[in-house]
Amino acid sequence: MFLIVWLLLLENIGARNLRNIEHTPFHKRNAQNILLDVRDTHVLFSDSVFSQDESVKLFANTSMISNEEAVEITWNNPAANLFDMIAIYTPPSRRIEDYLDFRYVSDTKGWEKNQGVFKEILFNMRADYELRYLAIDVHQKATVKATFRISVQDNEPMHGHIAVTGRPGEMRVMWGSAKSDNPRVKFSQSPDLKNSMTVSATTTTYTADDLCGSRANITNPLMFQDPGFFHTALLKGLKPGVRYYYTYGTDKATSKTASFTGAPYPETKVAKTRFIGFGDMGVHYPPFHGDSTGAADVTKALEEEAAKGLDFILHFGDLSYARGRGYSWDQFMSQMSTVAEQIPYMVGVGNHEYDHVSGGEKDPSGAPENGFHPDWGNYGEDGGGECGVPTVHRYVSPDNGNGVFWYSFDYGLVHVIQFSSEHDFRPGSRQFLWLERDLKSVDRKRTPWVVMTSHRPLYTSQEQNGDHIVGLHMRLALEELFYVYKVNIHLAGHLHSYERTCPVIAGDCVSPGSGTVYVIVGSAGKFLDAESYTEYPWSKYQNCEKFGYERITANTTHMLVEFVTAPGGQVLDNFIVPSWEENLAHRDFKKWN
Repeated sequence: MFLIVWLLLLENIGARNLRNIEHTPFHKRNAQNILLDVRDTHVLFSDSVFSQDESVKLFANTSMISNEEAVEITWNNPAANLFDMIAIYTPPSRRIEDYLDFRYVSDTKGWEKNQGVFKEILFNMRADYELRYLAIDVHQKATVKATFRISVQDNEPMHGHIAVTGRPGEMRVMWGSAKSDNPRVKFSQSPDLKNSMTVSATTTTYTADDLCGSRANITNPLMFQDPGFFHTALLKGLKPGVRYYYTYGTDKATSKTASFTGAPYPETKVAKTRFIGFGDMGVHYPPFHGDSTGAADVTKALEEEAAKGLDFILHFGDLSYARGRGYSWDQFMSQMSTVAEQIPYMVGVGNHEYDHVSGGEKDPSGAPENGFHPDWGNYGEDGGGECGVPTVHRYVSPDNGNGVFWYSFDYGLVHVIQFSSEHDFRPGSRQFLWLERDLKSVDRKRTPWVVMTSHRPLYTSQEQNGDHIVGLHMRLALEELFYVYKVNIHLAGHLHSYERTCPVIAGDCVSPGSGTVYVIVGSAGKFLDAESYTEYPWSKYQNCEKFGYERITANTTHMLVEFVTAPGGQVLDNFIVPSWEENLAHRDFKKWN
């Protein structure tokens, strides 16, 4: 019976909707190279014991790692069988059945000769690791035959990223670590940090009790993992266009030197503003497992774009796809740190960071009851009980709205508004009133471009009925506001594809510069949605076959908007958005009411 179950897992798993796949920590795949779902791969032991066997050898090429380090694991067992496992635990105090992840020995090269070698990337999750060789018999009894301990760097500063505050001369530096002892940032205009200034950081954390529901608050290694501490330092007095070098951490544990360029002041004359936008990324994994997911390619492309010159990055929801699994946050934050340490990385929330149906009193957004659940919507519990708590602690946004949930900022020629499609956006709501005030306050002489983002789109022709209905209601609620205040472009994700409209008002195409262009760019790494498209006159370009991101370059009169593929860097769609024309004919929006 056990053999049948094991073969089914190996060969047939992968039938779940790929949109909802929950990868294992080590991204296991079946014989067809389809990503396995963690819910289908967990092995339940009927019994388990420690019984060390000197004939069984288990070791790694290192006994101490830093974050995201490749480890080569070697085993040898004269009596190896098909079902034996190499399981990995953190911390080592975990019960035998509470492994983080495992590999079957039969999945490793050379196992037929009773030995094998495989590689894994181990992340510093603020606790040591233990490898265990588990001999599994036909009754699914697990016997620990050998162990090997791997320690992690103590209080290693990790996951660095920066964000603008919306105020001149400021930049926030954020990171995580295992402890909270005297975190600080040192920064200077000199690469060797001569004449550096030191800024102390504030610190936060959260526990399982702070989360809204299961799975996020379940304390096992596949769900809640002690997140350590999150630090934020506010750098002030920065000069526009000047490169600053910095380190973060403590005097005993310091990061490598990173750098960024000071953001423009409001009065700074800027020739152009260049930025990138996308949604729906998720976690990639190292190439030695045959993973060539879009997230790996897009992340690499972002690093290349940053090297060419980039002002900021917008990620409008569905960040890590952790959905309650602590290890996914560690992997995602490590994945993004190289680019996010040097380019302001501005995030919003999607359904997979926020949506919940319980524990509403713990919701950091202050939404009533259990959040936004209109009877016409497809809002559920996609956040896995997180309700935005892990996101709020990891990312600090400009404080002119509602934290990471909705906010705005100016950068060069662009006024950016990130609002939440996961919260009530209808007229009269708290968010709508804020959005109207913010749009009314925009100085178009200083920032001629208004860029809006939300996780869910207003316009989509892809055949996903629930999302189409939500989009219609968003149009009913918001499109007149966009018209009145001349929003140039709206960027969204949620659908794992790319689509672009004409300039549109109330469902009608209008001349360039006379309406808002709506773009879906949810193709940054999570599986692509293959649903077909319905023909609408306003839908001008669709692509559900390529991963990629939106690159936007704005000068004082035009925005160049490009959909860039990753890998390859091919521009599949590009268009020009001219500045909004004045004295437009009145549009009657009463038909929407």
